[in-house]
Amino acid sequence: MTASSPPPLRIALVIFRLAPAGGLEQHCLRLAAILARRGAEVTLVTTRPPAAPPPEGVAIETLSARGNSNHARLAAFAEDAARAVAGRFDRTVVFHAIPGFDIVFCADPSRGRPSGLRGWLPRYHAYAALERAALAADGADLILTLSSAQRAAFIANHRAAPERLALLPPTVDRQRARPAPTPEARAAARRRLSLDGGGPVWLWIGLQPKTKGLDRALAALAAAPDARLIVSGLTPETRAGAAMTRQAGRLGVVGRVHWLGFASEAALAEAMAAADLLLHPSRADVTGTVILEAMASGLPVVTTEVCGYAEHVVAADAGVVLAEPLKAAALGRALAAATPGTLTTWSANAAAYAGRDALYSGLDRAADLILTTPPAP
Repeated sequence: MTASSPPPLRIALVIFRLAPAGGLEQHCLRLAAILARRGAEVTLVTTRPPAAPPPEGVAIETLSARGNSNHARLAAFAEDAARAVAGRFDRTVVFHAIPGFDIVFCADPSRGRPSGLRGWLPRYHAYAALERAALAADGADLILTLSSAQRAAFIANHRAAPERLALLPPTVDRQRARPAPTPEARAAARRRLSLDGGGPVWLWIGLQPKTKGLDRALAALAAAPDARLIVSGLTPETRAGAAMTRQAGRLGVVGRVHWLGFASEAALAEAMAAADLLLHPSRADVTGTVILEAMASGLPVVTTEVCGYAEHVVAADAGVVLAEPLKAAALGRALAAATPGTLTTWSANAAAYAGRDALYSGLDRAADLILTTPPAP
């Protein structure tokens, strides 16, 4: 820094915990690295640091978690983190819809107006109160959103000024972009995964089996006797995984489910190479980043309209987007339509669409806005 250069911006990125597999947590770490490379002094404020070292040039401050429930812990963290960063940073960015910070990076759907009985439950009441405070007129200066439907819900639920809510481009990690596999490479990947033999191979990726529709995928598998399903992100040893294993047993498909567990980058790349399509019949998903990650590897997608990034499947003609509430017959027809010739066309369309630079620019755009949005006086 020369005598005339301004000092680097001090930026706090605030997130409750940095679990190894969560999409929100990975967004936080990737954004921290981008801001540090641009010369900012970045500090991660969290109750659980990442298992691996943080990005180069990024510091970590750890707060104690307190509270007896998820919503109580988040409310306590909002208070503790706001107090910890007060007066110490030029920008404070929080990755939850909670008050006390300059900018909210919002990956969750709006929970500010829970409907029906949810509005009476302590959990949803607490989340709604925190969100209303974060988006109040005297709340955050800027809210970064990830999908047009999510942004519209925040505006509708809080009557927030539209200019306060920025819609980011997709946030796909460019490292996930890979050439579509050749038939020989697909066959080799299947051999390594012990998926030899005929019939289609579907890939499901997620941590929340009910929300992301793994039960729907298993039911579809039962209706397609020659298909196989790779499950990534979940193992039978977990509580949620055990429940899905029991369902697979009831459906008689245990022998056709390949559990990949929490996959490394290399293992996930091999699973995508082995699969014919990504099956993502989600019940709720602000974005569904795995949709674009699959397309970036030339993998067609069958998904639902609730996913924010489903619009890209339609735009690319790279698969099928199904209406919610999902009908099993409609899912079965979509999977039956994925013939070898159709899959080849969808794969080529996905790969061509994935060449757009805008699909990878979301976090760079977030960094632009964080660095240029002045804090409130």
